[in-house]
Amino acid sequence: MTEGGLPVTGVSELVLEVVDLEAAEEFYAGVLGLPVVERWAEREAVWVMAGERTRIGLWRPQVGLAGGRGGLHVHFAMNIAEEDFDAAVEALRRRGQEVQEMSFSDGRGRAAYVDDPDGNVVELWTWDVGEHLR
Repeated sequence: MTEGGLPVTGVSELVLEVVDLEAAEEFYAGVLGLPVVERWAEREAVWVMAGERTRIGLWRPQVGLAGGRGGLHVHFAMNIAEEDFDAAVEALRRRGQEVQEMSFSDGRGRAAYVDDPDGNVVELWTWDVGEHLR
């Protein structure tokens, strides 16, 4: 832990506001293959897992616990291993996604970008951002 920092070990969850919950679920669970782990019918929300320790909430616009809201038109990145990158990009293209690829000349790996049905930019990135602390 850095001086004065909290002992955070990662991101537990991210919430996105979505206009069409079925379309969002089809994208995150169907196109990206993230497993659905919870459904909140009374709150119009679906939760998917992104890796072993992060879940993404797909919510119809609402105010949640502690006044929290999802974000509209955000960009976020999920880490992917370099050895899995090319196959993941090809799989996204086979599933009808328009994928933009980028390689970073500063050694920060490669990234692939797709838009979800609500216009959020979803990035798959090979760079381990933990490098900032090493």
